[in-house]
Amino acid sequence: MTLAICAIFRNEAPYLREWIEFHQLVGFERFYLYQNRSDDDWQAVLEPYIERGVVEVTEWPKHSPCQLEAYQNFIDTHKGHPNWVAFIDCDEFLFSPSHETVPHALAQLPLAWGAVGVNWVCFGASGRQVKTEEPVIERFTFRPLDNFGPNVHIKSIVRMDRVDGVGMDPHHFQVGCGTFSELGDRVQGPFTSKPTHRSLRINHYLTKSHEEYLQRIAKGKADMQRTREPAEFDLYQATTVDDRTIWRFLPMLKSRLGLA
Repeated sequence: MTLAICAIFRNEAPYLREWIEFHQLVGFERFYLYQNRSDDDWQAVLEPYIERGVVEVTEWPKHSPCQLEAYQNFIDTHKGHPNWVAFIDCDEFLFSPSHETVPHALAQLPLAWGAVGVNWVCFGASGRQVKTEEPVIERFTFRPLDNFGPNVHIKSIVRMDRVDGVGMDPHHFQVGCGTFSELGDRVQGPFTSKPTHRSLRINHYLTKSHEEYLQRIAKGKADMQRTREPAEFDLYQATTVDDRTIWRFLPMLKSRLGLA
């Protein structure tokens, strides 16, 4: 089964190349991106990938909330095909801590599952106030403990031959045969009872630096009309764990980005 990503983005040009190159590195083959009212230079970043057939962009000039509608549009177009699709955001990096690639990890799971719910590992700013030019996965390594509340969120990797439609939120989908955590527990909504990150995990760089967070909240949210609050930044800034698990991909990523 092939592996792809579906995502909606707005003004993510500085991050798109790293995000695509990283996910290609860990086994993703195609990217179906919904462009939502960006006014940066995203076209220049994505054009080489579009020309190679790696990225397909759908213009989605709707106002929030519009993420679920975009996902449903993708499902209506692509359901029935025997492939996996991860529905994630551009600040989320999905990989396997225990396998070489995400497809290798998925191959170990029961064939009957309709979707896999992958827990977040949320990172803060690592004390950084302003944006610098190093890759995201290199800049931010400090995070709260595993039991940090938001880490019970999942994002879904969905079998497109078993999906019926979106759910009530962008985390959980209507799928035949059910959604399961990596441990085999059925997941009924956007949360697991506790976070686990043995074979699959999503590093969620929600805040990045303080400067970048302020820019992020100015963009608004694609899944709701409510905007983020500046005080939210502080909730993610614990530096209890210095987590560099994802750094095993860093040398090859920097090579692909021309930074080695």
